[in-house]
Formats: sequence, C-alpha cells, structure tokens
Amino acid sequence: MTSQERARLLPPAIAVFLLLLLAALATLQYQWIGRVSDLERQRMHENLRAAGSRFTEDFDRELTRAFLYFHPEPDGDAKDGLERGFDRALHQYDRWRADAPWPDLIRDVFAANRKADGTLELSRFNPDARRFEPVPWPAGFEGARRRLATEIVDRQHRFPFALIDPELPGLALPLAFGPASEADRTLLLLQLDRKVLAEEILPELTRRHFGSPEGTDYSLAVLDAGGHAVFRSDPDVPLETFRKADLRLGMLGLRPFHEMRSVWPRSPRPGPGVRQRHNPFGMHIVVSPSGEPGEKQSDPENRSEGAWHLAIQHRVGSLEAAVAQARHHNMAVSLGILALVAITSGLMVVTTQRAQRLARQQIEFVAGVTHELHTPLTAIRSAGQNLADGVVADAQQVRRYGSLIEREGRRLTDLVGQVLELAGIQSGRRVYEVRPEDVKALVEGALEDCRVLLDEKKVQVEREIPPDLPPVLADGAALRRALRNLIENAVRHGGTESWVGLQARGAKEGVEITVADHGPGIRREDLPHLFKPFYRGRDTKTNGVPGSGLGLSVVRHVVEALGGRVSVVSGEGERGSAFTLHLPAARSGESTA
Repeated sequence: MTSQERARLLPPAIAVFLLLLLAALATLQYQWIGRVSDLERQRMHENLRAAGSRFTEDFDRELTRAFLYFHPEPDGDAKDGLERGFDRALHQYDRWRADAPWPDLIRDVFAANRKADGTLELSRFNPDARRFEPVPWPAGFEGARRRLATEIVDRQHRFPFALIDPELPGLALPLAFGPASEADRTLLLLQLDRKVLAEEILPELTRRHFGSPEGTDYSLAVLDAGGHAVFRSDPDVPLETFRKADLRLGMLGLRPFHEMRSVWPRSPRPGPGVRQRHNPFGMHIVVSPSGEPGEKQSDPENRSEGAWHLAIQHRVGSLEAAVAQARHHNMAVSLGILALVAITSGLMVVTTQRAQRLARQQIEFVAGVTHELHTPLTAIRSAGQNLADGVVADAQQVRRYGSLIEREGRRLTDLVGQVLELAGIQSGRRVYEVRPEDVKALVEGALEDCRVLLDEKKVQVEREIPPDLPPVLADGAALRRALRNLIENAVRHGGTESWVGLQARGAKEGVEITVADHGPGIRREDLPHLFKPFYRGRDTKTNGVPGSGLGLSVVRHVVEALGGRVSVVSGEGERGSAFTLHLPAARSGESTA
C-alpha cells in the first residue's frame, strides 16, 4: 500500500474508530448512570427517612416534655388526697408555662375524677382563678370519656401509665399514685392545641428538617388516626396524594429522651451509695457516682406507639419518579455531551479531509499556475533573446515578435489579476462600485478583451442582445472580467466546433446573460464542485486543458457580491454547456455610466 493510499484511508479509519469509541462510551455511560441512579435512590431514601425521623422525634419530644412536666412524683403517700394533687398540678403548670419552648401547645388542663358511683366528674383548670372548676363534658370528649373511665378502672393500681388520645388530641396521666385513694382515681387530661400544632410547631419542624416549603423537594402532611390532615406543608397538594406516600412514620408517641432525665420524678426508694431516678417509661436509669448511666430494657407495654403519621411525598409524584426524572436528565446531558463529542470528531475528520483536499488543490493550483506562467514566460524570453541577439532584423518580424510579447504579457497580467481578485474576495477587502451598466457594452467589452484568443482559435461568436434591455446594477470592471472568464472557458472547453454564443434577455429577476459552447459538456459528479476555488474537472485534467481552476470561483463571488447568482446547464455527453448570470436590473430613472 502506497503512502497516498494510506493517506486516503486514514480519515475513514479514524472515523470508524471514533464511532466505535463513542459507542463504547455510550454503553459505559448508560450503565454508570443506572448505577448512579440506584445509589441516588438509596441515598434519597436514607436522607428522607433520617429527616423524617428527626421530624417525628422532635415532635414527640414536645409531647414527652409535657408528660414529664405533669407526671406526679412517686411519694407513696396520698393521704392529702385531691388537694395536694391539684396543688402539685398547679405548680407543674406554672413550670411548663415558664420553661417549655411552646407553652401554648397545651390548650387546656382537665382533671377527670371517678366518683364512688362510677361516674366521671370533669373539672377544668382556670389559670386566672388558680383552681380547677367543675365543667360539663365538652362536645367531642365522649370517646375520651369512655377510654378514661376504662383506664381508671383497669390501671388504678398500676404505675406508671399514660394514655394518648389522638382524637382530642390529648394526653392523660395520673394525678397521683400510691395507696388507693381519691387521688389515685383522678387523671390529668392535657388537651393539645391543634392551631398551635398546625401554625407554629409543625411548620417550624418542616423548616428545620426540610427547608422552607417553597424550597424543599417534598410535600409533608401530618395525618391523624382518622386520616384527616392536621398539617400540610403545601395546601395545593391534594390529600389523596399522601395515601401512597414515599414515607410514612408514626408520631404522637412517648419516647425515652435521656436529655430530659433531669425532669423525671424522684425514685421512692433510693438505694445506699447510688442515686436512682424513676423512669416514667417503664425503665430504671441508674446513675452511679461517676455519672455513667446504665439502662434496663423497657417494658414494651408502657411504650406508646405513634397514633398520628407523618406522610412525605416528593413533589414530582413520587421519589421513584424523581429518581427516574434525574436519570433521564443525566442521560440527556450525557447524550448531549456524546453528541457534541461526535459532532466535534466528525468536524475534525471533515476538516482534516478538507485540509487534505485544500492541500491537494493548492498543489494543483501551484502546478497549474506554474504551467500557465511557464508558457508565456518562455515565449517572451525566447522572443526577447532573439531580438536582443539581432536574429530578427526584418521590420515585419519585429512587429510579430512585439505582438507575441504583448499578447503573452497580457496573459500573465490576466493570470495575476485573477489570483489577486480571488485573494481580495476571500479576505473580504474587495469593494465593488455598483452603478447602472449597459449590458451590450459589457458584453462587447468582454469580447474585445478576448479578441486575441478568439482570433487565434478562429472562434465563431454569435450574439443575441435585444436593444431594449434595461441596464444592470454592477461593478462594470468586475462583471466584465467575469464575462471574460466565461468566454475564455467556453473557448478552451468548446471542443472542435470553435463556437461561442452570448445571449442577453430580460427576466423577472432582472437581466440574464448566458455564455454557451458546443463542447462535450461537464460530468454530473463535477457540477456541484465547479465553483470551488482550485477545482478542475476530471476531463480537464485528462485532456490537458490549461487553467488554474480560479475562473469560475471568481465569477460566482463577483456575481453574488453584486446581488445576483450564477447557474449552469450541462451534462456529460450532451451538446455543450451554458453558464447564465442572473443580475439585478437598475431602476427606471437611473442613468448608465
């Protein structure tokens, strides 16, 4: 395989390699994104559960705080009965109002006392009068009344116990404990304020653990035992959405928060050498003199399970949908990057091929220009040498040699002019002076510029120029050179018939000027490339027709710069080719130059 063949095969080989590499990268990227999505799903689940657990823990901490603040101390002596129990409750209420983070959480404090006849008497704490005053059972307390009656009968000799009523909502705990007495048959009922929960505590917990409702990716709802919403972070989200929430956690329960052991009641039987604290949750915390805590297993019967639920739902519909959305987004970004890499790689291959073609065209251009320069320079140098050596003495011969030198010099000038014209066009520095020009004068001027070539080749020229044609808007010198290039091409490629036709006619676009020949035509595969710089058709190279491949490129740039266009009609094996310049006509009233 030669070096030229390897050079031709290298760009396709690079393209195939890049395609295979991109396919492998796309496969690896797809697998990696799938793995990342699985890890992201796991991370989001863990983070959601952790945030939800902190939310419910902080909520239950406030409920536990109320339980601990109002829980009676185990004195083992209830002989003073209700009076002492109520005094202690008043003291605990004052302490709650002074120390609790949300003192308004407790809306009302009631005392339910079971009389000898089995009925429950309800009294409500009046903060202004500083006493419990008998009141009738409010509406909505009927269920709580039945549960409290059962609790006093079943548990009056058992300690400790607490009853959470999720319907009120409220918390019931003994007023006192010890030997059977009237105080043992009395329960404190702490009713929570739903408004404080919905407008203060739950929004604050939402901001603390999930951010502002507008900025978080999740919608939260706290549902009571009946499935009704106590709180919703986004009121626009329907309640039905939370029936299939991404996460549901129980709340409204009591938990053994050890940081609150300082408010636990004292133990009735402190042991020697050890300080004990009674654990109201059914546990005993033993605090040694060194301060290290120890713990026994809690009694599950005394642990209150969550009666409400925290339901968390992702705003896009579900956490799985959010993960899928993120995956699709990542996939789109990855595909976009791969597509960009593919396009860049393709552009690199195309640019490389274009650079190779340009290099070949430039080499061919140099060869063509060299050939074009060599012939007239050789003729001029030979004629000049003969004249200098005195070989030619006859006046007629001197004139013939002078004409030869003038003709070949003009040929050199035209070639240099074309090169400079193309350089000016491609650099953007060429400026055209557009004004009305007479079509017949332009055609005749172009024919006059080609007179020597036409006479030398004995070319028959046919003109068809109506006298009433409007002038065209053009740079006269530039358009004249463009017509000259087309005429010279028609002469070079016209075959053996030596015929050139020029026709001008009016058209909708303005004026059309056609230059035709009777040559063999142009190959179909060459037609799309005719107006590219340095391009020369295959037949041109094979037949040895001189030229640099610049003429048609200059023609197209000139005509397009003047606001027109150029078209060609030809075909391999057909009779000749016809190049047509479509030029804008000057408006009426504008005079020709």
